[in-house]
Amino acid sequence: MMESIRKHIASPEQKLLQTFVCEGCHQYVSQTELIIPSGPRAGERVVANYGCRCEDIKLAEAAIQKQDHLKQGQRKHNFNYYSLINNSLREATLENFHASDSELKQFKEKALAYIQSFDGKQNLLFTGNYGTGKSHLSVSITKKLMEQGYKCLFLSLPKLLTKIKQTYNTKGVTEDELLEEIRRVDLLALDDIGAEQQTDWTTSKLFEILDDRTGKATIYTTNLTSAALKEHMNERNFSRMMDNTNVIVMNGSDYRRRSF
Repeated sequence: MMESIRKHIASPEQKLLQTFVCEGCHQYVSQTELIIPSGPRAGERVVANYGCRCEDIKLAEAAIQKQDHLKQGQRKHNFNYYSLINNSLREATLENFHASDSELKQFKEKALAYIQSFDGKQNLLFTGNYGTGKSHLSVSITKKLMEQGYKCLFLSLPKLLTKIKQTYNTKGVTEDELLEEIRRVDLLALDDIGAEQQTDWTTSKLFEILDDRTGKATIYTTNLTSAALKEHMNERNFSRMMDNTNVIVMNGSDYRRRSF
């Protein structure tokens, strides 16, 4: 039956026009003219490029772009869902970090250098007075690296420890879920170290967090001096935090009040 049908279906007349290598897909292409034998478009001449894969490549690129867009959306969702960040820092970016003097410009350039050379292993410690822009730069770095496809998280250490305690008695994000998220991100920004209440539990929990981040990039911020931080954290935690860590000292007038 099918053989009989095929005999009564006219095949289009074909004429080879030229052969060439496509500049787009670099495939060997046979450009052929076809004459439609029947139907409403009977007699119409069309040109087909057999062997060209440009359209396939466009479709594949569009699919990859869509997938990247979905992944970017998921990274932002996770950042917003798990991050513990002050409202004043939610809109912080490198673009709105106002480097009004040479000192601030130097800090911004160091942040840019860290982004450009990011290897997922090197740590940063921003230390200095209150309000000098340490947290702003830390948030900005995480946002820039998320644009490049990295998974990032920004956590205020005092808020994180409070959040962990809350998971013991409330529903929602569990401690294991939160610690797993901390463990797996490419970059963790741990803000305001030294502002948390010092107890055996907080010291032990901080070591657990630092230990889980071994070999992965972490940004720390603190208002304490080296000696005060070492005393506050204890020798073991301080040693773990300083492993493979570059220190940026940001002392000076309050960044938030410089306009006055």
